[in-house]
Amino acid sequence: MDFGIAGKVAFVSGGTKGVGRKVSEMLASEGCKVVVVARGQQAIDETVGAIREKGGSAVGVSADLTKKQSIFQALEAGCQAFGSMPDIAINSVHGPGSGNLMDVTPEQFEQTFQEITLSAVHLAQAVLPHMKEKGWGRFISINSGAAKEPPKDLKHLLANTVRSSVVTLNKSLANEFGPYGITVNTIGTGYIGSERMYDYLAKVAAERGISVEQQLSESCSQIPAGRPGRPEEMAAMIAFLCSDQASYVTGLFIPVDGGIHQSAW
Repeated sequence: MDFGIAGKVAFVSGGTKGVGRKVSEMLASEGCKVVVVARGQQAIDETVGAIREKGGSAVGVSADLTKKQSIFQALEAGCQAFGSMPDIAINSVHGPGSGNLMDVTPEQFEQTFQEITLSAVHLAQAVLPHMKEKGWGRFISINSGAAKEPPKDLKHLLANTVRSSVVTLNKSLANEFGPYGITVNTIGTGYIGSERMYDYLAKVAAERGISVEQQLSESCSQIPAGRPGRPEEMAAMIAFLCSDQASYVTGLFIPVDGGIHQSAW
């Protein structure tokens, strides 16, 4: 299937590891010019190099996308490389650590809101006006299924609370920018087989005094698919949402989680 996005400029935050890297590679394979954005320069160089080795077009930018000025600088670097602001923007920011109500402070809530919600706002304010001028655009946030259904065994009060605000932000943006050929969607992940997931499982296993293998088995027993997801499975959904074929899909929170979140609505 031709997704119709060859030649589009794609801005991928967190684009060097796990799901983000697979998104960078998959969009490049569809002919996009990819701006790979992350903090670590070595990982950026490796990702850009891998894309170019396969004939893709990519540049890398080291930036902290929780900071407004860094977002603008990264966008400017991409514009200088490809001559255009992004047609596609993938927003992904790692969440805070674990904690229940009495473990967190008001200052941590403020910081988490800055890092997750306001970073999405800053990116949207920077790219959506340009997409509106072009009459075409895709804005996608990689989020967590816990934003809609917080599981009782994950002590992620900060992330669960703040990430849900990105879901409603994107629904509001879909309303505002839908008439201009722009779609805005949110992906809700579950257990995705990445370095970050295994680090988390190791931490939980240590707290419980069990092996990582046992913790993984218990976690997977809750998933109808019976296994963690693969980063490329997430990337495939995101690539489709970027396509011309998905031009009527907007304002949605889409779980890609093996069926672990089972609400009817």
